[in-house]
Amino acid sequence: MRFTDLQYVLFLAVAWVVFRFLRRSRFAWVLWLTVMSLVFYGSWDWRYLGLLGAATILDYTVGGLLGREEREDRRRALVLTSIIGNLGMLALFKYSDFAAEGLENLLRLLGYPVTVPRLGVALPIGISFYSFQTLSYSIDIYRRQLKPAKNLLEFFFFIAFFPQLVAGPIVRASQFLPQIEAPPEARPSAIGEGLLFICIGMVKKLVLGDGIGKALVDPFFATPLKYNAAEAWLADWAAYFSLYCDFSGYTDIAIGSALLFGFVLPMNFDRPAFAPSPVEHWRRWHMTLGTFLRDYLYFPMGGSKVGKARLWFNLFLVFFVSGVWHGVGASYVWMGLWNGILAATWRLLRPKPGRGWIGGFECLLAFQATAISVMALRPIPLARLFDALRALFAFSRPSGGLFDAWAAGLLVFVILLHLSPRRWKGDLIRWSRTASPAALALLVVVIGGLCSLYAVEARDFYYFQF
Repeated sequence: MRFTDLQYVLFLAVAWVVFRFLRRSRFAWVLWLTVMSLVFYGSWDWRYLGLLGAATILDYTVGGLLGREEREDRRRALVLTSIIGNLGMLALFKYSDFAAEGLENLLRLLGYPVTVPRLGVALPIGISFYSFQTLSYSIDIYRRQLKPAKNLLEFFFFIAFFPQLVAGPIVRASQFLPQIEAPPEARPSAIGEGLLFICIGMVKKLVLGDGIGKALVDPFFATPLKYNAAEAWLADWAAYFSLYCDFSGYTDIAIGSALLFGFVLPMNFDRPAFAPSPVEHWRRWHMTLGTFLRDYLYFPMGGSKVGKARLWFNLFLVFFVSGVWHGVGASYVWMGLWNGILAATWRLLRPKPGRGWIGGFECLLAFQATAISVMALRPIPLARLFDALRALFAFSRPSGGLFDAWAAGLLVFVILLHLSPRRWKGDLIRWSRTASPAALALLVVVIGGLCSLYAVEARDFYYFQF
C-alpha cells in the first residue's frame, strides 16, 4: 500500500473517521491506530511484522530496565545489548548477502573457489528507519535524557505509527511520546495544514519526481555512454531533483497524514540544493538522519572540539556511514567515500562560506559535487555508474537525443521553487490553517484529479529500498 494508491486514501479515511469517534479514550485510539499501522505495514509482507515486534520488545525491555537500574556497569551492558541487537538485525538483513558475496570473490581471487551461504531474503521494508528509532530510545534513556514509555502499547504505537514507519522521517521518542500523553487536538487548522502537505507531496512525487525521472533520468542511466556531456549534466541535475521530489514528497505526505490525527512529525528537508557547502547540504537533506548521526556518532567521537586530523576523520566517518546506510553495494560504498572525503576536506579548507558572487559560486560548486554522488543511489552496477560519470566529460560525443520539453520544464519549475522565498511556504501554510472547508475540498478535488492522471504509472517511493 503506497501513499499514492487509492487504497491508501481509503485506508487513511477509515483510520481517521474511526479515530475521531475514539479519541476521547486514550487506550482506544492508541490501540486503533496501532492496529491500523500493523495493517499498513503488513500490506507489503506480513511476515516482517514479527521483526518489527522483536525490535519493539527488545528496546522496550531494555528501556524499562535502564529506567530502574542505577549501577553504571549494568546500564552500559543494557545499552550495548540494544546497540548490538538493532545494528545486528540491520546488518543481518541488509548487509550479510553483500558481505558474503565480497568474501566469496576474495576467496576466489586467493584460489579458493567456494560458495558462501546467503540469507536470500528480501530487505524488510522500513528496517533502516525503525531500527534507528528504537535504538535512539534506549540510548536517550541511558543518557538520562528520557524516561521509559509508560506501557508497551504506547511504545509500539510510537514505533509503528504508519505515516513515518516505512521511510521516515526518523522520529525520536522524546519528540513523539509526549504527544500521546493527552488526546490529540482535532483542530481544523491542523486538518487543513495536513491536507495541504498531502497535496503538495502528491504533486512532488507523481507529477514532478516521476515526470522528470521517466523522461530524463531513466533513459540516461540505461545507456549512459550513448549521450554527450551536455545531456549527462542535464541527467545529473534531473536525477538529483527527481530524487528530491520523490523523497521530500513522501515526507510531506507523512507529515500531512500525521497532522490529520494531531501528531507533529519533524521536517526533513530545507532547500538543500542551495546550501553553501557539502556539510550544510546534508544537514538540509534527510535532516532527521543527519541529526541522528550527529547526536549518536559525531558528538560521542568529540565532534568539532578536537584537532584538525581528528575532525577530518570524524566528519569523514559520519558521511561515509550515511552513504553506506542508504544501501548495499559497491556504488553505495563509493558514495560514502566520496561524500566523506568531500565534506571533511571542504570543512577544513573552507570553514566559512564566502559572500556575494563568491558565495554563489560556492553554492553551485557544492551542489554539483553532491549531485554527482546522488548518481550512486541509482540501482545500477558500479561499472555503469562509472560510465555515467565518464559521460559528464564526453564533450565531443554527438547527441543521443536526451531531451524532453515537458520534463525540462518541470525541472526548471522545481529549481525555481527552490529559489523562491521561504515566506511563500509560510503564507501557504497559514492560509491552509484558516481556509474554509469548501476551499480545502476544492484543493483536494483539483490536486486529486491532477494526480490521478499520473497515479496509474506511479513508481515506488525511492527510499523504500533502503
